[in-house]
Amino acid sequence: MPALSFIFVIVAMNESQPLNSSNGSISFSGDLLSEIQFKHAPLMCAVAIATSIAIALSSISSKSSKKSKSNINQDIDHRDRLYTRIHGKWYDLTNFEHPGGPVALRLTKGRDATALFESHHYFTSRNMLMKILSKYEVPPKQAVELKTLDHRDDGSPYIWKNIDQDGFASELRTLVNEYFSKLAKERGISKTQATKATTGRWLTVLTLIGLFFASIPRLVQGQWAFLFITPVLGWLAICNYWHDSLHFSLSSNWRVNAYLPYLMPLISSPSMWYHQHVIGHHVYTNISNKDPDLAHAPQLMREHESIRWRKTHLNQKRLSRVLLVWSIAVGLGLQILNDVRALKKSSYNNVVAYDKPSKLHMVAHIAGRILYILLTAAWPFALFPAWKAMIWATVPNVVFSLCFMINTQINHLVEHCAHAFDSNFYKHQIITSQNFGRDSAFCFYFSGGLNYQIEHHCFRR
Repeated sequence: MPALSFIFVIVAMNESQPLNSSNGSISFSGDLLSEIQFKHAPLMCAVAIATSIAIALSSISSKSSKKSKSNINQDIDHRDRLYTRIHGKWYDLTNFEHPGGPVALRLTKGRDATALFESHHYFTSRNMLMKILSKYEVPPKQAVELKTLDHRDDGSPYIWKNIDQDGFASELRTLVNEYFSKLAKERGISKTQATKATTGRWLTVLTLIGLFFASIPRLVQGQWAFLFITPVLGWLAICNYWHDSLHFSLSSNWRVNAYLPYLMPLISSPSMWYHQHVIGHHVYTNISNKDPDLAHAPQLMREHESIRWRKTHLNQKRLSRVLLVWSIAVGLGLQILNDVRALKKSSYNNVVAYDKPSKLHMVAHIAGRILYILLTAAWPFALFPAWKAMIWATVPNVVFSLCFMINTQINHLVEHCAHAFDSNFYKHQIITSQNFGRDSAFCFYFSGGLNYQIEHHCFRR
């Protein structure tokens, strides 16, 4: 968000240079259809100031959080400690230096993290993992007092007993280990590094991000073609880096994975995406009252039996209904409504518990949502006539949302996947996912590689 905000402001100001100030109102030139007046500059400056405040608050909040953790002692309230449950045992990971970084570790706080644990540790010896965890096991007398954030998290739909001896799971692990071991040997790098973005992939990502930012001046100038070009470039950049980064799979450096998504949070706030996608959807794909993706617009669409039938669902197959839902899914749904509900109810889509953030985090988060609205929908009204401002405020958001929905709704909510289930976690990931366009370069880049959805759900890579 910082880079996008400042570039946006700079572009808006610099693309219109002063013509004269003879009448006391400095006019601006450029190929905008309407003349921009200096009186709009305060709005642009306000955006920059708001961005600075959001960045500062986020930084302060982060430092405050780190400071509090460094001063932890055994007598501190358990709510300030990072307790998580894995395979039925509680662990206190407050002081654990997680190799994958603190962000990934924090997602497990107050939850049954068995599935998250299993799906992110393919390359580490089971005995070594359990040996490490045993150092942090909570004593039985204390463990009985601990509770998950949501009581519905107490019962797992999967059977984890002897999963390390399961033939299917073992074969899957062997295959993925052999594949990445070969890549690591060929490239002279570690197996973990072999699972991250290659140099070629980074060049693709940086090129797409650069093209997106390069298109913004044209959009701000009011060039009609960029109503479509800019959001499509935004989608291409996002789907090829943002999603992978939030799965901790873009870089070996956890800071890159944690901070880079804030450059372009065009789908959702990163913190909310962790809850919706990483904690909820990927762990409990298509499972009733577990997967938040089953209930994004239940008043208008019913795509799973867990959604209560309404009369409004009678016409849900009409193209007009589908286009309406898909057009507002990101801008209004993921970015605003789902966000507000999660903060209000401490639960994402009523199925994924959302731990109450600190006051500083809350202020920074709200500032980020306000900035999103200013930078994607409000700014045109400071530059264009009302009729054109309405077009510029809606069309790019609709185009971006359609790109997102086209690439996500065919992955799981299809007839043979929507209600499939297997108590074996790994088998469940396969039967509830669908690949598409596997031999198509277009599908690969337009989906960011998510046309290989089965592989993605098995390995998070």
